[in-house]
Amino acid sequence: KEQSYVYVETSKGISTSILDKFKAEGRKSAFEKSSKQVQKEVYGVGGLVSYPYAPANFLILNESNSVFSACVKQIAKDVAGLGWKLVLKEGKKENETEKKKIQEFLDRPNPDDSLRTILNELLIDWGIIGWWGLEVVRDAKSEIVEIYHTPAHTFKIHKKKEKFFQRRGLKEVWFKAFGAKDNISAKEGKKGTYDLKTRANELIYYKNYYPRSDYYGAPNILSAVGSVIALIEIRDYNLAFFENYGVPAWMIVLKGNWSDDSSKKIEKFLDTEIKGSKNAHKTMVFKVNEGDSMDSEKLSVDVQEGSFRVYTQRLIDDILMAYSMPGYRIGLNIVGRLGGTNIRESTEIYKNGVVEPLQEDIEDMVNHKIIEQGLHCECYKFKLNDLDIRDVDAEAKRYVSLIQSAAMTPNQAINLLGTGKPYPGGNKFYIGTGLVEVGEEELEKREDKFIKAMEDLQEGISKLAEGDFLKEAGKDEGESKD
Repeated sequence: KEQSYVYVETSKGISTSILDKFKAEGRKSAFEKSSKQVQKEVYGVGGLVSYPYAPANFLILNESNSVFSACVKQIAKDVAGLGWKLVLKEGKKENETEKKKIQEFLDRPNPDDSLRTILNELLIDWGIIGWWGLEVVRDAKSEIVEIYHTPAHTFKIHKKKEKFFQRRGLKEVWFKAFGAKDNISAKEGKKGTYDLKTRANELIYYKNYYPRSDYYGAPNILSAVGSVIALIEIRDYNLAFFENYGVPAWMIVLKGNWSDDSSKKIEKFLDTEIKGSKNAHKTMVFKVNEGDSMDSEKLSVDVQEGSFRVYTQRLIDDILMAYSMPGYRIGLNIVGRLGGTNIRESTEIYKNGVVEPLQEDIEDMVNHKIIEQGLHCECYKFKLNDLDIRDVDAEAKRYVSLIQSAAMTPNQAINLLGTGKPYPGGNKFYIGTGLVEVGEEELEKREDKFIKAMEDLQEGISKLAEGDFLKEAGKDEGESKD
């Protein structure tokens, strides 16, 4: 009896089912067709609110796609990686004791991490998952002594929004919401009177607003999840092709009285002895019985990578758009249709729409919750350094022009460019002296000078023609020799 078998490779790539990938525990997939109205939150054990999406899946996507990962890291760097400073509040007087206290805390907010590291971790959580958590440790005087990043995928919110539950492996701990009056047990989350060892620390919670949840946020990448998955599929498709040493997909057809295990043996042989670059240039020989045969047919001949090129760019654009990220900031060289670019405009949108709002929220958190409520200091405010997107060379040329026309002082230009400290005398206005008023009197003066010069020239030529000049020159030369 003739038998035919068709083999399909199933072990490569990832599932393209977004529904399966993003199904959060305890609820239906968020991508299923349903009403877009706000739905009732799902409460789990202990009154904990279930995630709208499983955070672990966003982490996997971030690890698997370079564009997604680069966007998140670049935002964190642009928001909190440029340094910070303390600024005296308007109407307040300098207070060195208070300034030193704030400076010492922010320089080393915990024994292991700098403030920059902590803020960077918070922003990466925001970019990938959609919210962040900052653990706050107080001393017996209720002053903040340490702060720690709390990984966003490890904690859930209680339905009353007064406490949070964290689980990592077999370890569990509770946090109370920052500023909550009642203390709770770190072990059980119950209200009561506890000492420093047994009471729960506080958690500052921040989310990227998501209309379908009153508790959790969602990352900007949510609207471009399909594009991320498509890019991963394209990558895996091409990897599978090269793992097969560039051999297109084939269909092997066995005809005749082959034994039942022949197909398995051939399949195993093809997987172990033919696939992969280490098996390149091998020759395959099959010995078949009389009357039996084995045919092979190509299912696809051409490499499909070229057909993905335009589609890939569209997918990348979707991810960049989700974060308002200019491509050049993550190393992508994107040129417009006519060879031009919109770098300046896109950078301004990115700075004004993404970087500055996040900086303001972080500054508000540090100033009001940590410095004022935690350290009990009132004279200074924390300020992150701004992202500088200026063309400094062009601005410097413009300021030079303004200084030369007495429209700006040198010190004003120095302050605007931030290139140094003002200097004494730099507050004066200057004007260039190269411009001379043109009038009748000035023209007459120039005419007289020109006539005098021409007369001198004519006299010199006359002397040269008469030989007097040469005689005088020879006489001078003889005198110099003597």
